[in-house]
Amino acid sequence: MAVQPLVSHLDGLLRAPSEPVDPQAPEVRQVVQDLWDTLATQKGVAMAAPQIGVSLRIFVFDLKRPREKGGPPTRGLLVNPTIERRFGSIPVIEGCLSFPGLDLSIHRPEGVVVSGYDLLGQKVVWEGGGLFARMVEHETDHLEGRLLPDRQNTLSALLSYWRRRRWEKRMRRST
Repeated sequence: MAVQPLVSHLDGLLRAPSEPVDPQAPEVRQVVQDLWDTLATQKGVAMAAPQIGVSLRIFVFDLKRPREKGGPPTRGLLVNPTIERRFGSIPVIEGCLSFPGLDLSIHRPEGVVVSGYDLLGQKVVWEGGGLFARMVEHETDHLEGRLLPDRQNTLSALLSYWRRRRWEKRMRRST
């Protein structure tokens, strides 16, 4: 088991776009295993490689629910993911393992079409809505160097300013 420490929200690595990678490269399997092992110790449903200090375009997910007939998998991984299409927009309260204890009001797509590769180098294309769509955009954001607070509109950011300030104070005390 190779549980990795989570990268701090203050680390510049989380702001840097991740590099594409050959899905069959030997280091990819180790990164994927580290992601699975680390995710198993967290209260999240997905994790991107930058969150464990690896700047590669990889994420794993386990939505912890049964697969809907004809829907995308509820557990899996994507290497070099690209969101091909987004549809709809819904307000959600969302958290992030990189910002423990901070939940923010943002908008996410109601559905997405995402493509990427599995560990055999086979292209996969999935379409899904709900939690799957939100997870895909959230993890793809990590791979692009975009963080949860970046998704807030001006009004939401203003309304949650006091919550973020209290959270930042708690984070400073705990380090």
